[in-house]
Amino acid sequence: MRSFNRYTDLPKGVRGAVIALGNFDGLHRGHQAVIAQLRKIAADHDAPAAIGLFRPHPYRFFKPDAPPFRLMSAGLREGILAELGIDLLFELPFDDRLRDMDDEDFVDTVLHQGLGVRHVVVGEDYGFGRNRCGDVQSLKRLGAERNIGVTTIAPVGLHDRYGKYGSTEIRKALQQGDVFHAQHMLSRPWMVDGIVSEGQKRGRTIGFPTANLDFGDLVRPKFGVYAVECHIAGESEWRPAVANTGTRPTVDGEEARLEVHIFDFDRDIYGQRLMVRFRSFIRDEQKFDSFEDLKQQIVRDANGARAIFGMPQINAG
Repeated sequence: MRSFNRYTDLPKGVRGAVIALGNFDGLHRGHQAVIAQLRKIAADHDAPAAIGLFRPHPYRFFKPDAPPFRLMSAGLREGILAELGIDLLFELPFDDRLRDMDDEDFVDTVLHQGLGVRHVVVGEDYGFGRNRCGDVQSLKRLGAERNIGVTTIAPVGLHDRYGKYGSTEIRKALQQGDVFHAQHMLSRPWMVDGIVSEGQKRGRTIGFPTANLDFGDLVRPKFGVYAVECHIAGESEWRPAVANTGTRPTVDGEEARLEVHIFDFDRDIYGQRLMVRFRSFIRDEQKFDSFEDLKQQIVRDANGARAIFGMPQINAG
């Protein structure tokens, strides 16, 4: 997959794609339905299948101080898009110029003159242009005037009880600790990836060293303890682990972070890229009266996670 962070001065062979427009945060089942239709139309046109999204996310552009909300890192999204068979990724720079474009300006400047697209695929609720002045009806009208076809995709969902598969719904599930429903909507476990940083190394003193990751702009899941699996860059296996998310109130922590203890593992991985996928919620975050009480709970948490993975229990020591 080839990636571009512009819509002008593109190399030969890139223009003329069939493109799906959206934020594609999470690449959940709804996004996958759009991509499946995109690939079919692209094959019919003998054209590349492309994704067009904005970077930074428009919500972050308009509300720079808003709480973290992303479902995946840009790197993880790019890797999954490649796995889904996307040929081209256009990360359109969302700046003052793009913010001020109305629907006609966007279609003409970005889609027609810039990308030279042949066909556009969007969800039925797609809105675009200054103050979201454009919708699928104006997109179809403006596209027809420039020989650009438009296909709309209806929302995808399980049934009336759960509603559609959407990024907002996934965020709500994660904030409730419901990683099972989040996994269903995503079609894969929710994942956090990043570079392992050094912490205060308190866990090492009690036999539970942790790999620490920053959440960055990712949505914060419900604070507490989870059974997770970890993948170290360059390796093939996923290793069972237990993770704590939160501010670590017992040791007066302030910044929310992810601390992962990988079972039966004793290796320094500082500075390496780690991917963590969430499997099961174990308990809420809580503050303990002493570090010794915390240690005893960590053993119980570890055994809870080990039981989920079918691993032998450990003693409190």
